[in-house]
Amino acid sequence: MKLSIIGGGPAGLYFASSIKTLIPNANVTVYEARNESVNSFGLGYTLQSLNTALLERLDKNYFKGLFPNGETPSISQALFKTNNDSRTFDFSDGFSVTRFELMRYLNQKAQSLGVKIKEQKMTASHLKKLQKSSDLLVGADGINSIVRRHFASKLIPNVYTAKLKFSWFMNETPQIRKEACFYTFQAPEGVIIMTSYPLTENKQVVIIEMTNKCAASGKFKGKSPKEAIPYLNEILSSNGDNISLTPANLPWYSFKMNTTKNVFYKNATLVGDAAMSFHYSAGQGLTSAFMMGYTLANCLHKNQDVEVALQHYQQSLQLMFEKPSSSSLAHIKWFESIDDHIQETSEADWLEHFRLKDKFQHETPSFIHANNASVVSAPNLL
Repeated sequence: MKLSIIGGGPAGLYFASSIKTLIPNANVTVYEARNESVNSFGLGYTLQSLNTALLERLDKNYFKGLFPNGETPSISQALFKTNNDSRTFDFSDGFSVTRFELMRYLNQKAQSLGVKIKEQKMTASHLKKLQKSSDLLVGADGINSIVRRHFASKLIPNVYTAKLKFSWFMNETPQIRKEACFYTFQAPEGVIIMTSYPLTENKQVVIIEMTNKCAASGKFKGKSPKEAIPYLNEILSSNGDNISLTPANLPWYSFKMNTTKNVFYKNATLVGDAAMSFHYSAGQGLTSAFMMGYTLANCLHKNQDVEVALQHYQQSLQLMFEKPSSSSLAHIKWFESIDDHIQETSEADWLEHFRLKDKFQHETPSFIHANNASVVSAPNLL
């Protein structure tokens, strides 16, 4: 079996290793454009029980492979903060890993199993050739997937572009912080949302998010993430923290929630964010990447007929991800209105209102045509 995988991010590499583990004689090649994924997916990940269980299926010694130089902080508590409130809650046990370390490990694991990794930027003409020469073409090329665009008329993708801006940072200070942190701070421009996870006791990966209106107002107007750092530090340090953000040299992004009605067409399919992407607050990004890779590999292992395997794969995804997709869209909608939520809530209740946002229900994406999603235009297929 010859498989061509477009995209060398977590989904593509995990699938490549899974299929080689199950079908050792499979001919598997991953095509990855240099540094392309790093710009799209940020700085780090949080690994919890399902992620680690799936890694363990590939490698019993995955932890040593991820952290060859020592331990990483275990996360068991979540710290929620607002301007004048602070509370700690239990958190599903896990730990964080930088994107660099995870990609290093997944690359090494895939190559140790015989996966070929080629540095090559894909075009539509490349896809046509690979589809003809491969038993299976797998699009694992992320939110802006060229594979999904190429087959859009058959896959029927939808994109919901959130009315939110976000970017990645690092925070490194003498202050010890072992918790996962979820902050909502009111500023004159609007509400600033900070999510962070510890890489060491003194260093955290940070995501900052705010509404489009907030990002275009006051001291944020026209500012890059790097230029906004002094003001962000001032806001986020106002309740006992010592926040000292450093830039990741990334722009402000508008989050895109991708979904597709069909995840395969003939011998082409999608995994990871190319198939469906989740807002980070839903806690599904890396989990979905691994789950899709694991599920696709097992469907191919159990069914020699590729079309039958892909039908089973699609059915499995519909069962696994309908609820997370709904939760992700609900979170996006809630965050889009967070300025109104906070203004309409007494200050004493801000923290609980933010923490219990899952209580708010919104429309369910159904593989998935949200009413205000836009269908991606497709090129003609040959």
